[in-house]
Amino acid sequence: MSIDSKKILTYQKEFGKQLKKIRLSKKMSQLDLAASCDLEKTSISRIENGRTNTTLKTMIIISEALNVNIYELFDFEI
Repeated sequence: MSIDSKKILTYQKEFGKQLKKIRLSKKMSQLDLAASCDLEKTSISRIENGRTNTTLKTMIIISEALNVNIYELFDFEI
């Protein structure tokens, strides 16, 4: 089974939008989140803008830093 690259990009963008929404609801800057995750601010920016396909490990680290269940990062509709 082949996954369409356009579909992957759509999921990346929606994931990023949801991450940003949660981050802002926690009143955190990208820099705050990056520091909490031991990541570069540019990494958070790329994820939020849908420019990178992040790993499961990074998603877990981010969800823990935001104090949310990982499934909340996927609470979006395509």
